[in-house]
Amino acid sequence: MKQKSRMHARSSLSGAIAVALAATVLPVGAIAQQAATSTPDATTLDAVTVTGYRYAIEKSLQQKRDANAVVEVITAEDVGKFPDKNVADALQRVPGVIITRSGGEGKNVSVRGLSSELTLTELNGNYIATAESNGDPTRSFNYTLLPSNMLGSAELFKSPEARIDEGGIGGTVILHTRRPLEMESNTGFVSVEGTWADTTRKTDGQASASYAWHDKDERFGVFVGYTDQKRTTRTLGASTESWQWYGRDEGGTAVDVNGNPSDFNSNWWGGTGFYDQSGKYYTGFMMPTSVNFDVKEEERERKGGQLTLQFKPLDNLTLTANYFRFDLSQNAQTHTIKVPEWNIARYWGDGNWAGGRLLDGLTLDPSGTIVTGADYSLHPGKAYYCSEEEAAAAGMAPGGWGPDDCTVPTPQITGSYNLEKALSQTVDFSAEWRGESVDLAFKGGRTWAKGGPSLQFSVPLKPRRQNADGSWTLGNYASSWDLSGSPTMAFSPELMQNLKNGILQVDLGSTGSSWTRNSTEQKYAQLDSTWHTDRGLLESLQFGVKYRDGGIHRSTGNSYWACPGTDPGNYENRYWNGGCNDLATQFSPDFLYAMGNLAGGVDASAFPAINYPAYIAYLNKTYGPMQTRNEDNFVYNVDEKIYATYLQANFRTERLRGNVGVRVVSTRQHADSTDKVTSYNDYFFDDANGNPLACQAGDAAPGGAPARTYCGSEGYWRLSDSEQRKESFAVSGVDRSYTDILPSFNLAYDLSENLLLRAAASKVIARPSYGNIAAPGSLEYFSPEYVNDRRLTGGAGEQGWYGSGSNKNLEAYKATQYDIGLEWYFQPGSVVGLDLFRKDVSNFSVPVVQDVTQNVGGQSVVVQNYSTTAGGRDAVSQGAEFYAQHTLDFGLGFQANYTWNDTNEAAITLEDGTEIGKSPLVGSARNQANFTVFYEARKLLLRASWNRRGEVVQGLVSGLNLYQEPYQQIDLNAAYNITPALVVSASVLNLTQEESRTHLGNDTKDRFYSNGYTGRVMYLGLNYTF
Repeated sequence: MKQKSRMHARSSLSGAIAVALAATVLPVGAIAQQAATSTPDATTLDAVTVTGYRYAIEKSLQQKRDANAVVEVITAEDVGKFPDKNVADALQRVPGVIITRSGGEGKNVSVRGLSSELTLTELNGNYIATAESNGDPTRSFNYTLLPSNMLGSAELFKSPEARIDEGGIGGTVILHTRRPLEMESNTGFVSVEGTWADTTRKTDGQASASYAWHDKDERFGVFVGYTDQKRTTRTLGASTESWQWYGRDEGGTAVDVNGNPSDFNSNWWGGTGFYDQSGKYYTGFMMPTSVNFDVKEEERERKGGQLTLQFKPLDNLTLTANYFRFDLSQNAQTHTIKVPEWNIARYWGDGNWAGGRLLDGLTLDPSGTIVTGADYSLHPGKAYYCSEEEAAAAGMAPGGWGPDDCTVPTPQITGSYNLEKALSQTVDFSAEWRGESVDLAFKGGRTWAKGGPSLQFSVPLKPRRQNADGSWTLGNYASSWDLSGSPTMAFSPELMQNLKNGILQVDLGSTGSSWTRNSTEQKYAQLDSTWHTDRGLLESLQFGVKYRDGGIHRSTGNSYWACPGTDPGNYENRYWNGGCNDLATQFSPDFLYAMGNLAGGVDASAFPAINYPAYIAYLNKTYGPMQTRNEDNFVYNVDEKIYATYLQANFRTERLRGNVGVRVVSTRQHADSTDKVTSYNDYFFDDANGNPLACQAGDAAPGGAPARTYCGSEGYWRLSDSEQRKESFAVSGVDRSYTDILPSFNLAYDLSENLLLRAAASKVIARPSYGNIAAPGSLEYFSPEYVNDRRLTGGAGEQGWYGSGSNKNLEAYKATQYDIGLEWYFQPGSVVGLDLFRKDVSNFSVPVVQDVTQNVGGQSVVVQNYSTTAGGRDAVSQGAEFYAQHTLDFGLGFQANYTWNDTNEAAITLEDGTEIGKSPLVGSARNQANFTVFYEARKLLLRASWNRRGEVVQGLVSGLNLYQEPYQQIDLNAAYNITPALVVSASVLNLTQEESRTHLGNDTKDRFYSNGYTGRVMYLGLNYTF
């Protein structure tokens, strides 16, 4: 039995090493990785497709049973055939796994209540670089990059082994690709598929193919694979901005819905409540400063390619080379309508009088402390005043009279247009020697990725127009929003027609562009050895060393168009900065259209949207080609060198098997960022009395005004951005080195022929996310002059300092974890199991927004609403996983699992050690369940899957945690073999049209934060194998 086990292990080792190879020639000096060279690999695609779905899941279950560690296995049939369009979608059906989605597709994976940043994903046992198409670099793998049919299988290790790379506190996902010498020669597949969604009502296509060949002696083999997927996604949702407590100076700080003191710490700068038009006074409540509806439309194209070469010059030597390339391009338009609090009286002396401004009333929750709806309108026959002069002439007291006192500037019509790309490439080479008693394996490689937009732009409009005489023509007479159920907005019925008639105003102050580009790279080299003892308890000894050298770079920039006749290379000449105001304020109504097909998530009586491609074509024609500006002073970098060595002993008796090992890891880390300090000194140009100088469209600039001063949408002369604020930059960095000793222990004991007891214990680490330790800091000072000007238009809050930044002193996340489980395999391919787990997490991170004290220029100042990452201490994640699988003889079967997870409230501390509160582990859900029922006959396969996860805890916002409400989804699938080689398949995802929803605080769900609906999606495909 020992000899048989040894041969099985060595065969698995050789297969797993050949697994990861990708193609072309490695440059000299390219270095390598792969602690998982001896990972038992899953069933190849060929075997799966021949033997069917039932065999596939039974084979996965057998691999789980044979493993020494706590492992879940997903085969090609699980991943690619249906309904899961990438590996993240398939993994969500595994006990303890939660995924986040982008455009309805799985993007990130979190395991057992820990953040997705703490899930390590590797390709064939090595790190794979990915990049965001528009965002900061992250350690969390972006699964939307990776087409599902590029893979043969995936393994999720919930308990580590010493030979596997560190970094997966939650778990480690190892993705296995296909290898030609492990496939039949001259085999492959060709598939085509169409996709339709109720949110887009558009059909998209996908084509994939692969081919494997090797010579008859199985000495040389080639595998090529390619896929091209096109997908139009449309996500509909609502969100709120900056919840505030109103009435701090009248009734004290915030309370929750039960009247108890609340940790909420964001107060309305006025300190009071306010009146509505009927004279009713409101105070002592929370309200968002803006309610927004979004429709995000993305045209995605995902391309993936693999080339693998294998060569066996000797019976015991296998050489493998791999090249992988994954491209993701997407054109994204986000259409947004916003209803901010512009028509609310702001403070004593600025419209806050009985009957002031345009508020008709607020809708409150049962406790009377949360606003769930607001109504604004102009009352027929009531006098409204658009300026200080009009108000004074009517005998009204002075106090910031302006256009928002006599017009309804909502909905603000805005959004953004992005052209984005992301590219990931990996090249590696491996050599495996299988000796009589010693096996050796070497692997070297390089993985690199980059991503970011080539264009990003946003322009906002208001439904009003100022006339030559200074009066206003209105496009909208009433706005309202309601968040008590499905979010709704309502406007005047003539809104769209008025906009089409040209009653609109370009808000140049909010026009702009800002994008983020990122890149990541890692070179790696690894040497592994296995000594097969075949004597006594000890089955084999494994020893290895590994070197990794990598890092990330993030930069920002802008897309812009320069005023005609100016230097296009000078960013100051961008057209919205006041240099050509008369031209910049022109906007054709032809660039607007009515958004339709609001299939879920939101409901609006009208949804005006900007045709961004048409408007950008107009900009190119009017101003010349678009310019790109890189912000060299707003970057960050992280460089890491990692040295690791491990020793692992594998043991086996007739009933007992397992491993014990230790991994020693040394990390050398450098992080730096360019931090920015901005002083906002002024906003409007003042008259001789020091008050903002009023203007109307078409007026000549006043004498003495700085260059580029222009008439703003608020009705006052606005200073250019460069006059309003001054900026300075400073580079800050940190170098850190730390060494961790990580023991691990895995045990499997056959209590009987069908009953297996499993236990594991280990110490694990994960390095902090790149952004948490290196994101540039930004401090902003708002002067009294600037604040007073902005208060006329509902802008800045209180004077003083605001900011955000990274926490360069965040420690590596560390945890000690324990598992014990019982598995009953009562029939071949059938199981009932229970796992108990506990993770004692000594360090973790939580995003927070909090007032902090900082030293700026030698002076101690209070920075309000400072957004950063705080460190959590002494958290516990513990729970139980129950699972079962069984198939009846006539082909009806099921898979079910349930995970219960309990986390404690752990202390949260800032960089200076200040404790600011308590939070559960971010990303944790109390419970999760999956149930799949399927029927497989000779030619027919039917499957229905139900997935539900409970409430998920997210980061702190103004002292309160965000909570993502429970979500469930039902997917239906069918496949029919027209011939043994030709299969037609169909799928329906999100059958019941579920949507996600998030709220702030755990005392009520009425404090709405966001929601999203990605639609019901249908697939129809044809697959031919040969």
